[in-house]
Amino acid sequence: MSSSNLTRVEASQRAQAVEVLSELIEIDVTGASSKDTHFPVDATLELAVKDAGTKLWIDFLGGQVDQVSVDGAVVDFTYDGSRIWLDQLSVGEHQVRVCAQGKFSNTGQGLHRFKDPVDGATYLYTHFEPSDARRAWPCMDQPDLKTVFTLVVKAPLAWTVLANGLPVQTRENDDYKLIRFSPTKPLSTYLSALVAGPYHRVCDTWTSRLHDEQGAPLEADARPLTVPLSWACRASLAKHLDADELLQITKQGLDYFDATYDFAYPWGSYDCVLVPEYNIGAMENPGCVTFSEDAYLFQGEATADRHASRANTMLHEMSHMWFGDLVTPRWWEDTWLKESFADHQGTEAAALATKYTDQWVAFASRRKAWAYNEDQRVDTTHPIEARVDDVEAARQTFDGITYAKGASVLKQLVAYVGHERFVQAARIWFKRYAFSNADLTQFLQVLSEASGQDMSAWEAAWLRTAGPSIITDEIEIEDGRISRLTVSQHSVDLATGQQILRPHTLNVGLYYLRNGKLEREHLLPLTLTDSSAQLDEAVGLAAPQMVLVNDEDLTYAVVRPDALSLETASKHLSRLSDPLARALWWSMLYNLARDGLLSAKRFIEIALAQADDKTELATLTNLFTQAQTLALYYSANSQADVQLLAQGLTSRLDQARPGSPAQTVLAKAYVSVLGQLGTSDKEVSTQGAKQLQQLFDGHFTDLEISTELRWRTLISLARLDAVSDIDLAVQLARENTATTITYHLQAAKSRPNAVAKREVFTRLLGEDTLSNDHIDALVGAFNVPSHRQLTLPFAPEYFAALEQIWASRSQEIASRLVNGLYPHAGGEAELALSQAWLDEHPQAPAALRRLVLKAHDDLARAVRARH
Repeated sequence: MSSSNLTRVEASQRAQAVEVLSELIEIDVTGASSKDTHFPVDATLELAVKDAGTKLWIDFLGGQVDQVSVDGAVVDFTYDGSRIWLDQLSVGEHQVRVCAQGKFSNTGQGLHRFKDPVDGATYLYTHFEPSDARRAWPCMDQPDLKTVFTLVVKAPLAWTVLANGLPVQTRENDDYKLIRFSPTKPLSTYLSALVAGPYHRVCDTWTSRLHDEQGAPLEADARPLTVPLSWACRASLAKHLDADELLQITKQGLDYFDATYDFAYPWGSYDCVLVPEYNIGAMENPGCVTFSEDAYLFQGEATADRHASRANTMLHEMSHMWFGDLVTPRWWEDTWLKESFADHQGTEAAALATKYTDQWVAFASRRKAWAYNEDQRVDTTHPIEARVDDVEAARQTFDGITYAKGASVLKQLVAYVGHERFVQAARIWFKRYAFSNADLTQFLQVLSEASGQDMSAWEAAWLRTAGPSIITDEIEIEDGRISRLTVSQHSVDLATGQQILRPHTLNVGLYYLRNGKLEREHLLPLTLTDSSAQLDEAVGLAAPQMVLVNDEDLTYAVVRPDALSLETASKHLSRLSDPLARALWWSMLYNLARDGLLSAKRFIEIALAQADDKTELATLTNLFTQAQTLALYYSANSQADVQLLAQGLTSRLDQARPGSPAQTVLAKAYVSVLGQLGTSDKEVSTQGAKQLQQLFDGHFTDLEISTELRWRTLISLARLDAVSDIDLAVQLARENTATTITYHLQAAKSRPNAVAKREVFTRLLGEDTLSNDHIDALVGAFNVPSHRQLTLPFAPEYFAALEQIWASRSQEIASRLVNGLYPHAGGEAELALSQAWLDEHPQAPAALRRLVLKAHDDLARAVRARH
């Protein structure tokens, strides 16, 4: 194993042997705008050695080390490219200083550098989770070695520089400035942060109504806690920064968490920065939160759903200021303990503290679909409390189980113990473990203390098992009334193969067709602890047209509807007025289709018939994405079902209210589906291209053709070989930005011919200077499902190259290539190739095998569904 892959055992040994008292980082980024590949960085660590027998090291990845000194004396050192090994240090306090050269990144890991093509300006930001602080500066890079960081930054005079603390001293020279930031409170290395560049910034403040400057309860004569706020973005995008809404939601969130957690905001300032080429949605660096500009800086009219999703993410990250930053897991198996909480609390806060009150509806339709997908992969699902042996494995714990399933289970936990007790547990947790590390055992102790319940059985059932419960209902009717209503659960722990029962606190809704509407008339609470339970209170009630198990979405389970309810939903779902109930039904239908119990064609037919303009935007967006997924991968007659979906969307878009948010959602789905019509039927592809061109030319009244929609249309035209290079170049010249350059790259390389596919495949495997965004663009150009006849012949080369890809690229980039080039649209032949690779490479890196296993499981599921 490479020394760059830190194991849990190594981390535990180091944490027992040494404490990092503080770290001073002095970094010079004045050369960032030049062609320099490296930057000077010096790190001074104050260490308290507790065990002289443990060989210690400082992490530093990918740079060069110029000098190491211990207690003021220069010493010889060994550096293997990822670890600076220290000669035996005696018990006691020592100062270790490392003078080094860090390497600028274009992968989104470490210190990422971006040059804006609009104005030539250079922008920097860090992203470190789980263990990439060592790419920017020497440190002991593991979460349980919290320390106090002091950052000193030498930067160009005109730049904005942000970090975890507030600047306390700035010295200016003719062309640079030296900024010293206040020492942080103790935090983990992966949470340290630096943002630098000519960012456009809007500032404000937030004042607590409950806490004073010292964090104590606010008395009448005390000064309230006041926190400086800001939002920033690239200067060339300043006109798109809707700072008023962003700052309003920031203040609403701080009000909410200040009151709910009863622990004063602990990080001094709260700066948020929208950054380019970001690998994820956002990152909770204390007081210096980074967000993807692609996802959250709207460069055109954005639907209410996109605004709501952004608010949810903002509050997810804000929750982390307490859950994850203030109290941090010791190691990565407890990643869920922060991510599940933030997912749950971000949704709760958005629903209660902002105008976006439907966030639990969006959660049910979008986040839980992610959870079910991940949790039903037999070979790669894992308990929420996962085993994580090293940091390569840690990178793959950031999945739908850790986030969405965990949040779903927390929602069930709140129903199980009660909301007030849950909040009380959180308050105890923060006060007891502030600025330190804690684990699941300690959390369960706090929860038991607050709730008065022994949580061990709940933990065993929910946190230490894998896979979802399957819940069904059986209803018996006599003389138009319910004579028996039974709810049953069945579950196999996919990690062990053992039968398990989980305690479910849930509701069962009974719905009736009245005056053209499908309304709930009875809500029956149920605690399901055995394999089945009868709802005695249902006996004698009028026979419903629909039973909805897990109404109000309190628990986490795959619900299989009874036959009558399924029939009612397929004919009358549009008449269901409750948005959460609708979202739950669409989730059930999609799970049936994924599991081969409902054909792709039937799902598409129901979606086109029953998803009307009343359907919430989050549900509508997700629904047509799912319909397209089923048509492309799960259908026995893919092109026929794509055409069916295209025809239905054409009709729906024609009927959509001009200028409505639903029109925008439908237009995006329409453009995407038309691009998948393929070129085997010339008449069909020609008609699809004609329709795309009509949309591009403004055929639909009041439909805003945003930059995104314009380029998505061009990409779809390119997939049909219906747009010229000259036309693409003209569109790029019209608006030449980082975003449009990336779109242009994807469009130009999306043509349906073997030469284009070979060029892209070769470039992805052979060119190691591509940025993360450009890799995504080229992967999107290559692996077009409707081009499967052109791409599937590359499968043998792909499998042959996997280990080389993994060995030669950073894990972030390698993961994109491994997943992006997998033959997802394949059939039995590709499934056999995939299985052969897995059989022949049992010793391949575990993280690589896991990626292949996930894709293999998805392909196997799709192939089964086609039959």
